[in-house]
Amino acid sequence: MWKCAVLVYLVASFVGGDRSDVLIDIEGSSWLQNEHLGEMIDHSFEGSRCCNVFVKGDNRALFRQFIELYGHDYTLGAINRKCYAYFLLAKDPAHLIAGIAKIPTIIALTQILVIVDAEITENSRLFNVSFYKNANVNIISRSGMWSLSEMFLRPRIFKNVVRPSDMRHSRGIVNLEGRQLQVATFYVPPLSYLSTSDNKTVEQVEGEFFSSNNPLEWDGVEVKLFMMMAKRLNFTWMIRKPNGGYRYGRARNSTWEGGMIGQLFRKEVDLAFGGIWFMHDPYRYVNLSVPWYQVSIHFLVPRPQPITNFWALTRPITVHVWIAVVTTVIVQSLHVWVKAWINPKVPSRFRSFANTLTELIGRLVGLWAPQKTDGLRVQLHLWHFAGLLIVTAYCSSLAARLTTPDYENRIDTPDQFLKTNLTWGREGPIPKFDDYFEEKYREKMMRKFKSEKSLDDRKEKIDRGNYAIVGRIINCIFFPENDVSASDLRSDERTFRKILPLIRDSALACVVTQ
Repeated sequence: MWKCAVLVYLVASFVGGDRSDVLIDIEGSSWLQNEHLGEMIDHSFEGSRCCNVFVKGDNRALFRQFIELYGHDYTLGAINRKCYAYFLLAKDPAHLIAGIAKIPTIIALTQILVIVDAEITENSRLFNVSFYKNANVNIISRSGMWSLSEMFLRPRIFKNVVRPSDMRHSRGIVNLEGRQLQVATFYVPPLSYLSTSDNKTVEQVEGEFFSSNNPLEWDGVEVKLFMMMAKRLNFTWMIRKPNGGYRYGRARNSTWEGGMIGQLFRKEVDLAFGGIWFMHDPYRYVNLSVPWYQVSIHFLVPRPQPITNFWALTRPITVHVWIAVVTTVIVQSLHVWVKAWINPKVPSRFRSFANTLTELIGRLVGLWAPQKTDGLRVQLHLWHFAGLLIVTAYCSSLAARLTTPDYENRIDTPDQFLKTNLTWGREGPIPKFDDYFEEKYREKMMRKFKSEKSLDDRKEKIDRGNYAIVGRIINCIFFPENDVSASDLRSDERTFRKILPLIRDSALACVVTQ
């Protein structure tokens, strides 16, 4: 009887007890060793300090093991856009594929670690590379481990790995293993001098590809940098011109139209260079490299011309001196005229004020000097002496001014540029004025813009004068946006002025994010 009582007690203890009273916790065991899983996490989420977690099904042991080994913040069942690490755990691959579909794999920084709590075969849908786009991916299952090849290699494949250390993805300088990159640039001295091209169709996309054998064309600051990159990263290339009628293109709602940025956005090219400005609009659509130099807009403006004005003859003497001279002549004439009526010794011709004024002016400038004038001898001698001093000072100053003429005001600032009647322009598409100028100058500079139709049109505008040439200065050398002959500049005696409506950081290349 007592045996039955003991049996009933034991059964009641197992049925009504807590989870902690169970002697064997089936969920507490894991088929992954802590050492191996920790190494897999470190290689999969290198540099990560937060993680987005997707768990489907009853996998508490593996989930608890991951959380303990990861040791950083995580978000469960939702996506934190600030975190680029993603951990997915499930038994059914279909559940994992549904979770992968929610991950922004287009971003090259995305890191994905998938654990399948089951055996999978090599024809599993999890190995469909198109799901992962640019993300780095590692997959672990009961039947093996796989790592997706680097996103910059084509084609991407899943490689079966033996050791957790084989899951490490490349960091820093990479090896593209001879992959051929499609590249875009255009003629933009001194960054690129490429100009000769042929029409070709590559990957079902028509384009103008540079094909010159002239070593002078394969020159330019960014062309040289690009060649160094190709050698260091071990890739080949085909370089083409931008399309769509633009150099860089324009943002249109949620897409990008034309130009090199448009080619990157549509995956027609992998990389682009040629004076690309580090700005918000292109950064929304493509990845930009770290800026390698700072560029400012400059204008080549006409040299100040000498001022030609008849009234320049009055400039050797100041206005105050001229007023004093005129006042003295009038007062002196009145004095002599009155004296001629009072003193009979004074010649009668001085009784006419007009004659008196005319004679005193002539005596002052040294045009008339009779030997004797009764009644006015001392006074007129002093008058002659004063005239000598005034005329000498005037002539000396006039001679100095004639050898150093006055010039028009220099144009050194945007405000001075806007106050003149200068116009400016360039050949090709109308520039995006928001990119070129600050808001306070944008509208006025837009009104002064005149599009150039050809080289002859540009030459004609330069010959007419009052025309500014837009460009950039690199290493103290001015490079116009369009070709300008040296003879045109010399004939017009132009000089560059550093006018800075806007300063931009320029990136070497744009790398597509998708």
